[in-house]
Amino acid sequence: MSYVNEDEYKGIITDDLKDKLGKASNQIDSMTFNRIVGAGFSNLTEFQQDKIKRAVCLQSDFMEQYGDYINSPISAFSAGSINVALNNNTVKNINGVITSSEVYDLLKQTGLTCTSFNY
Repeated sequence: MSYVNEDEYKGIITDDLKDKLGKASNQIDSMTFNRIVGAGFSNLTEFQQDKIKRAVCLQSDFMEQYGDYINSPISAFSAGSINVALNNNTVKNINGVITSSEVYDLLKQTGLTCTSFNY
């Protein structure tokens, strides 16, 4: 299940969109400690729903662009004078999900990422 349908999505993905939006939604659930599931998406405020939908779209695009690097057991690579590494200032590991700071910043605005939370 995805928090964004194919008509709402605006981004770079052209194939397997439904599956990729579903995977991003699952990752959003992990980053919010499944609080969206617990509360019910339709019970959240319009503001929260909008931020979650935007986060799903951005997470989908992030995985599309960097999935090969994110899923690699290698965190850095060097060959001669060329070095490749994920930037720890713009990439976050939240509950085992690799995401961008932009995605996590959207989710923080919902109040669903706090360690103590009441519905």
